[in-house]
Amino acid sequence: MKRIFLAAALGALTSWASLAAWPAQAQATSRDFPFSIKPGLAGVVSVRGDGQAQQATVRIGDGPEQPLASFDDDAVDQMQAVDIDHDGYRDLILGQSGGSTQLFARLFLYRPDRAGFQEIEHPDKSSPCKGFVNPVIDDKQAVISVACRYGAASHGFEQYALRPDGTVGATSWGTQALFGLEDEPAELTYRFLDDGSLDRIEIDGEGSPLDGGVVAVSKLDLYDTPDVNASPAMTASEGDHLDVVALLPRDWLQVRYVSKTAGTVLKWVRYGDLRVDKHRLVAPATQHGLSLDLADTLADWQGEDGGQFMVSVANNGDAPVVLSAPRVWLLLTNAQGQRIIHPLYQRGGDTLYPANPLGLARDPVVWAVGDDGVAGYQVNDNGYGTVAFLPPLAPGAYRAAVVLSDPGNLAQPVVSNEIGLTYPLPKRPPAPQ
Repeated sequence: MKRIFLAAALGALTSWASLAAWPAQAQATSRDFPFSIKPGLAGVVSVRGDGQAQQATVRIGDGPEQPLASFDDDAVDQMQAVDIDHDGYRDLILGQSGGSTQLFARLFLYRPDRAGFQEIEHPDKSSPCKGFVNPVIDDKQAVISVACRYGAASHGFEQYALRPDGTVGATSWGTQALFGLEDEPAELTYRFLDDGSLDRIEIDGEGSPLDGGVVAVSKLDLYDTPDVNASPAMTASEGDHLDVVALLPRDWLQVRYVSKTAGTVLKWVRYGDLRVDKHRLVAPATQHGLSLDLADTLADWQGEDGGQFMVSVANNGDAPVVLSAPRVWLLLTNAQGQRIIHPLYQRGGDTLYPANPLGLARDPVVWAVGDDGVAGYQVNDNGYGTVAFLPPLAPGAYRAAVVLSDPGNLAQPVVSNEIGLTYPLPKRPPAPQ
């Protein structure tokens, strides 16, 4: 439904823009645009510039020229006179397309009590489109729809209700987010309350770790703070409903949960806990004859393979096993028995034949700055860069196992043997290039 809306909005804007474009000769000369505010009341918009900035003014009837807005040097090449608030007077939309299909517009309401125009300010530049991009005005309600596209898989939409005072309040936003080890971005829909505050974020699609807001694991840890070292404050159960209200980098989601004992509470959950049922994992565990071996090379870094992350998978069955999108996770257990599931990377699809082990990893654990600009323990991601090998753990002893999941082919994950490690590990720098 969201994609249909986006396509319709972009299609409507393309048609509108081509009809509303200033004639080429007008752009090269006067840059004046006459329009009708209502029958018997005319207006003229004028745009003048010096090559670095532009000033838009408006004259209403026989009145004096009034300042409207300042623009940068990108030509103001689109205009529409339309009744945005449905009060019987046409309002103004001025836009800059830069020769593309993305129209960055500014909206102005005609105020008959002051015989002038008031700009409708965009309320939040952190929104998916960051402004009134490709605006479409509802023909029955004082509603403004916005739609933008920044790539084949990157687009956004916004919808606003116009208030009597000339401000707008968001009713919904849409964009995408790629979580952890997912193949496809999830579709995010932000829903707002009447006062403009955020009510919830709906996360849908194949890349959603919480599709429909329903908990899919047997038991989900809920935390008071987005801290991997915190103890769970409570748990939710399979089938419970969560409303997402905020997202943080490193895959934390803040949720609203209606507890049977504590009422409505705000808590934090980790992406990995939504994708891997860590409370049901047993180390080691095989699936379809597949077994994982994790080399014990992280406790003693003095040996030949010390400090190497070495994992292999073997098919101990009688028939080949196909993996389409294998995902590799690290399962950590602290001294208190609390489990942490940490996403590492996804590997390419492969067919595992009996008696022919496949190496999933043989990489040194190094201390380096990651893609997020934060220093930490990193491992090679199959030649595509590095990924965080460990989250920022509290110092102490841990047991570690590797988890292999493949949603399309393995009903349950494969779990390796456990090894011991002490955090922090030695901070070995990457090898010179």
